[in-house]
Amino acid sequence: MLIITGEGPANDDIKYLEKGARQRGHLPRVVPWTQLSVALDSRGPRLCADGAPLEVDGIIHQMSTDALDGLIILGAVEEDVPHLNSVDAVLRSADKFATHVRLVAHGVPTPPTAFCPNDHELRLFARDYGYPVVLKQPDGARGAEVTLAASEEELFAKAASIRGRGTPLLVQRFVAEAAGRNHRVVVIGGKFVAAVEQTGRPGDFRSNGPGDVCRPVTLTEEEISVVERAARASDLDLMSADLLRGEDGPVILETNSFPAFGGFDHVDLRVPLLDLIERKVAENVPLALQGAASEEEMEEEIEEIMVTSAGEEPLAAST
Repeated sequence: MLIITGEGPANDDIKYLEKGARQRGHLPRVVPWTQLSVALDSRGPRLCADGAPLEVDGIIHQMSTDALDGLIILGAVEEDVPHLNSVDAVLRSADKFATHVRLVAHGVPTPPTAFCPNDHELRLFARDYGYPVVLKQPDGARGAEVTLAASEEELFAKAASIRGRGTPLLVQRFVAEAAGRNHRVVVIGGKFVAAVEQTGRPGDFRSNGPGDVCRPVTLTEEEISVVERAARASDLDLMSADLLRGEDGPVILETNSFPAFGGFDHVDLRVPLLDLIERKVAENVPLALQGAASEEEMEEEIEEIMVTSAGEEPLAAST
């Protein structure tokens, strides 16, 4: 099993996942994407490390838009190696507006949101939604570059203050009835796993950033249905989502492609995660074996493939 991380040393979530994989009998290899490469020749793309091909049964990765080149590497081999999550799903999840477009198209409730490239459009939609309104960057994370504007003057001032990475901003109806509470929900393999309630710091309307208080929470059947539909719409094998309890029912604020384990001490998220990658690997029957009519013939096919491979350049092992 290959676990691909961002740049630098593995964080606590990856160390926790690696330990769980070893306890289940796997041989995980944790590698930053910066130490990987892809070799392309007549045999197709091959994932490599230190210049040598890797034999990998399955891949779990923690990459997002902070590792675009790493996603290119994964994209080259994702048709051949079972993995969690797909490159397309990760890129869409990192784009807040693309996520809203996808969710709305699949009937998943979200707060009314507009993508605005200029102040004139911001003003029109802010008036339509009613102050206060939420302003955010389309690709921010964990509450960064998200602010609340209570008036038109404040709208323009705050828009200018968070435009460091681009002109277009999202303006969104403020779900005041959520009262500073956000529900971080984890869905794995399309099934709801666990949820925690996050409460923001005093005076901060946000409740999905560092330092927020988390406690386990029970979701309603309607809320579970909404988050599972969000995962299907997003095509995310692993998904955490921010759910708000609005006056008209639950709404999805955003999705994330790798659920952080922090705050979920009441449940071992590694169990369904490893169950899923194991199932994907088991279902990934090599094309050379699909014509085998019996277990004996399959074993013969495997032996033949191994004998043929023995004459080729040795591959670095990582299962």
